[in-house]
Amino acid sequence: MSIQTKRINRLRGELQEMNLDGLYVTNLTNVRYLSGFSGSAAQLLFLPDGQHFFTDGRYDEQSKSQVSDYDIHMIDPDYFTTFAKLGYLNKELKLGLEAAHLPLQTFRAVSEKFPKIQWVDTNNLVEPLAAVKDSSEIEAISEAAGITDRVFKEIIKEMKVGSMERNIAARVSYLFKTYGADGDAYDPIIASGPNSALPHATPGNRKFKAGDFVVMDIGAQFNGYCADLTRTVVIGDATDRHHEIYNIVLESHLAGLKAAKAGITGVELDKVCRDVIEEEGYGPLFNHSTGHGLGLEVHTYPRVSKVNDQPLLENYVVTIEPGIYIPGWGGVRIEDDVWIKRNGCTSLNRSTKELLELK
Repeated sequence: MSIQTKRINRLRGELQEMNLDGLYVTNLTNVRYLSGFSGSAAQLLFLPDGQHFFTDGRYDEQSKSQVSDYDIHMIDPDYFTTFAKLGYLNKELKLGLEAAHLPLQTFRAVSEKFPKIQWVDTNNLVEPLAAVKDSSEIEAISEAAGITDRVFKEIIKEMKVGSMERNIAARVSYLFKTYGADGDAYDPIIASGPNSALPHATPGNRKFKAGDFVVMDIGAQFNGYCADLTRTVVIGDATDRHHEIYNIVLESHLAGLKAAKAGITGVELDKVCRDVIEEEGYGPLFNHSTGHGLGLEVHTYPRVSKVNDQPLLENYVVTIEPGIYIPGWGGVRIEDDVWIKRNGCTSLNRSTKELLELK
């Protein structure tokens, strides 16, 4: 049985539990997860008589090589006209749609064109299935993490007083492809000095100065799967204050790694990390969640945060990335990609967590 067949069967089991006849899939990430198709335009229809894949003529040959277990259709001239011509949606059916990914205009159009269908909003139907990784997915994320580690080790050799944020970010992107990645999983964050107090700063023209913290949030993509690594370094000599803030964040991060395992909820794991920082008096300066799921997207289900009371399951991959951000001075974040197992976890990253002083 192929990986795609297993995924289809799991989805159909969920649809049966929800008393749905099928599902209309428009989110490209979910299309790729369920069909294996990596192009930029496609939709899926799961119906009682089978599953159907739709794309346009640009991807005729690609879909034949990547997609199995589906009837493949080229749209002519658009999706809804093709659905109507094939007669798939002319029956009275109860079909789910991906409410979070379907524009209102598209929903109105599909409701008008296919009035016999009872359309049912679904939310996070495919995503929890995709959160449980199979061995091929773990392997791809591990490879992405390995490339990211290699690039981190290389790029720190180029970081010194006078280096520019955007130039280092560009070199990271170049090195990812040089070492076999598809490219960046997301735009690199290279944030120095006061900019490092901005959790998602955009690299700019600022040049590194002695005494800067530099937050480096970088991730390669391999076979569609994402890595997400953050390390924080110091340009020049670290002061006592640098060591203090860094060591608090490191303690929080390590506490998260120690606690992470199947069964712990997102809330509980977030609290483990947050408690360390709050006990040191920096709680208000940890201003984001502890982590998130990782896969074909860099931010996906589940969240490791105050709002997720669901347990993490075996073979999830999540990030653990606490931070402290002091406005006007700088910040620290340390992040690993973590493979959740029954009695613990395995970090997929190997980059050092020693506070590096780059000169």
